[in-house]
Amino acid sequence: MLGYMQYLVQYFSRLFIISCPLAIVALFVSMTAPYTLAERVRAAKVGTSVAYGTALFFAIVGEKFFEFLGVTMGSFCITGGIILTLLGISMLNSTDMDSTNDQDKSSSKESAKKSKTDIAITPLGIPIICGPACLTATVALQSQAEGFMQNIVGLVALTFVFGVLYLLLVSSAKGTKWLTPMVLKLSFKLSGLIIATLGIQMIFGGLREADLQVLKPLEKVTQVTQVMQSTHVC
Repeated sequence: MLGYMQYLVQYFSRLFIISCPLAIVALFVSMTAPYTLAERVRAAKVGTSVAYGTALFFAIVGEKFFEFLGVTMGSFCITGGIILTLLGISMLNSTDMDSTNDQDKSSSKESAKKSKTDIAITPLGIPIICGPACLTATVALQSQAEGFMQNIVGLVALTFVFGVLYLLLVSSAKGTKWLTPMVLKLSFKLSGLIIATLGIQMIFGGLREADLQVLKPLEKVTQVTQVMQSTHVC
């Protein structure tokens, strides 16, 4: 019994740290700045549920699903990076928080609801809460389980991680009522810049993971140029 508890604590602590809960909370607060309290809570619920379901799926099937589809983790990183980059750019260019036209708000009410739902699923659920790092760690930790019982304990620890993340998001959603509109606008724009930067970084990480060696041609051109210059000097 003690061995199972130790495995649960190790699994939980490692995955929780890799998930970067503080960064998730900061991005969640900024992304949902225009939302009402009920909408923030709903976004936290939907996003965490989608992330948990995705992590649970990969914890059970492991990397075999990627292998079956012929998809690598590098490709997943690149796709997630593109999504984050586009989201960050749209947040930087967004004027929704500055809009005060009631007629425009009422006419776009339905599209706004749909947009908020989409944000809760992607990119909040995937790949912010459950990104490549989280999925990779989940698959790696689950593969270390010895026997059926440790596999079950690992799934329980996984459930605890996302349960705590959900509680943190809900608590932060209720705490945003103390922030001024100016602070929310500033954090919204700043998060757009951070998200776009994270997206670019994720793309480069995916390229390295995929071992595409996109910089190799540049190195070869440099070497050829150096040889030509040395030959010319001679």
